[in-house]
Amino acid sequence: MNHAFEHSRKIKEEAEQLLTQTKLENLLAKFGQVNLDGSYAYNLMVDRDLDFGVAVRSVTPEIRAEIARTFASQSWAYSVNITDRVNFEPLSNLGAPRGLYLGLTIPFPIERWNIDVWFVVSEDLPQDNIANLVQNATSEQRSAILQIKYDLMQSGQKQKGQTSSEIYKAVLQKNIKTTAEFLELQTLT
Repeated sequence: MNHAFEHSRKIKEEAEQLLTQTKLENLLAKFGQVNLDGSYAYNLMVDRDLDFGVAVRSVTPEIRAEIARTFASQSWAYSVNITDRVNFEPLSNLGAPRGLYLGLTIPFPIERWNIDVWFVVSEDLPQDNIANLVQNATSEQRSAILQIKYDLMQSGQKQKGQTSSEIYKAVLQKNIKTTAEFLELQTLT
């Protein structure tokens, strides 16, 4: 088994332990329908990072305060960050959904985990185009994605979140097969 697959397997096992011990999904379910997305769902993890979407009926200042209380009171929460893109105009145009963002940092067991959660009103849920692409990926494409993500992480060139989606699109839409090809494509765009 190559290093990228072994690393991914270990990170996913650690993620499963974190989810079990923190009961994070149960806490999120108090607010709406929970969907664990991203590389965890695709089985292509290289970072200690989990992405959730929570479909909610509404996002009010009261709900925002309840979410903040719920997660700030957890003994495992090192940091809690909330950004309200529903009740306020976004201060940046990052292509982020219209929703309430919850960012958690959890030291587990001794490494730093980043948890990104978007609470989005059901009718505002964005289409997950990456998930549709990954669902139809061949085993060769999945291997290429994992190897490129791993190589970039090892070399310090992987940026949280953004680089992963670029890798998925490069491999699945542009038939990129290696890290060198991906890096060459990045210099052209």
